[in-house]
Amino acid sequence: MKKNARVILSALAVYIILLMLLTQAESGDPNATILSFWDAVWFSLITMTTVGYGDLSPVTAPGRILGLIFALCSIGILTALIGIGLRLIGGAFIPRLRLRLGRRRRWYAFTHESEDAAALSEALLREDGGCLLIFPEEDRGLVGGPNVIHMNFDTAMLTKLRGGTEGFSLFCMGPEPWENYTRALTAAEAGIASYCMADLSAERFPPELQMFSPREAMSRQYWKEHPLKKSERTVVLIGCGENGSALLERALLTNVFEPGRSVEYHVFGDVSDFAGLHPEIVKAMTTGVPGEDSLCFHDGDWAEARELIGRADRIILACDADRDNLETYEKLRSWFSSAAAVHVRLIEPVPGIDSFGGRAESIRPEFVMKDEVNRRAILMNDIYNEGSPDPTAWRDLTPFLRQSNIAAADHLIVKARYLLDDEDLTELTDGDCRRAYERYMQLYPTQADLLQETEHRRWMRFYQMYNWQYDPVRNNALRRHPMLLPYEKLTLADQKKDAYAWEMLGRLGGRKE
Repeated sequence: MKKNARVILSALAVYIILLMLLTQAESGDPNATILSFWDAVWFSLITMTTVGYGDLSPVTAPGRILGLIFALCSIGILTALIGIGLRLIGGAFIPRLRLRLGRRRRWYAFTHESEDAAALSEALLREDGGCLLIFPEEDRGLVGGPNVIHMNFDTAMLTKLRGGTEGFSLFCMGPEPWENYTRALTAAEAGIASYCMADLSAERFPPELQMFSPREAMSRQYWKEHPLKKSERTVVLIGCGENGSALLERALLTNVFEPGRSVEYHVFGDVSDFAGLHPEIVKAMTTGVPGEDSLCFHDGDWAEARELIGRADRIILACDADRDNLETYEKLRSWFSSAAAVHVRLIEPVPGIDSFGGRAESIRPEFVMKDEVNRRAILMNDIYNEGSPDPTAWRDLTPFLRQSNIAAADHLIVKARYLLDDEDLTELTDGDCRRAYERYMQLYPTQADLLQETEHRRWMRFYQMYNWQYDPVRNNALRRHPMLLPYEKLTLADQKKDAYAWEMLGRLGGRKE
């Protein structure tokens, strides 16, 4: 719209200058018929529309040259006006009409048409073929089809066209994280479900705002679809950049099992960022306590750790560049003897290689919008509030406490695998929850300590990941908590608090109160 306005204003300025020159050239000749500016306007319009009454015509040489220019411009001006009119209709009127007619369908608006946005939009179409996808007019190129609308928009205009915010979502997926955050926060404060692609945190933000990143989505997808088997006790991670760090963080938060089942994590690559951001979890997992999960960072080249590679149960290649992962994979398969399962992170999948992390796999509504895990996290908070003297509604929780509930909800599938003795379970249905809860009720009388300790270890792992430390007096500002103790050192009342996470399975399974 602004571009069209600039074109029109520029053409108008040139037109006025030509009229003034024509008036100046003709007005001094005694035989002239064009004597004023308005005579020049009349002559130009009659000439450009090819009517040609002949009542006015230039008599001077400069005037005739200008008259020739008006005559030659007639077709061009007419074509330009038609083109601008069509652009106005196609760029504003038709998209608005399509939106008005499609108000009963879900709308997904994107601030940018990036490769990640294109992958997500395709996934949304697969799940809801009747939705409308809205992209900026200037970003045409990656996404097209009958469900796609390109137009210049703002959220206020879309909300007005829709008649409210229900069924309308905004995805801020541009290259600048803070710009994404600002736009998403503004929309969320207006009641619009907003999803912000950024690795940022804030003291508080409305529940309508959901933060995510491609790396977080990739790590969620990997550990959900490739859960650790009971036989996998030694995991080697090669590459600890942005992708490797995300995979390691998710592994340490998700793979928390019952006492007696431990996992060794061996990491190769530059771990300075991870160790610098998570000193408490590193300290807790590098003590070498028998029977506990352990974390070992290796300074040397992975190729020099032949014995470790040989006994590894799983090897994850997680360098940030596909080329590095493919080169490592080729070396591993060519020169090393290992029975380990090898998983390769590749943005662009290669036939014959067990890869993960492609955009089509990880940039999906399940891992971006996280509706199901958020539903479970909110229910988890409700269950906790029932036994709390100071209940806090989900809307009023800090982002950290929301993440704490989300982490607890994420771990439910691990609990279900244990209770159902099904280590291949990757989708947690309400029926699975119901069967898992029935098994929980059978085990709890005799295995209360084992079950509660499992949840306490998971809870401690989450707080340690965010660098909380033990202190007899709780201090949220300094990240101190009195329950950051081994399970056996807790009071009986504090030990029983961890049963509520297992109770969640009963709620999801439809248990009647």
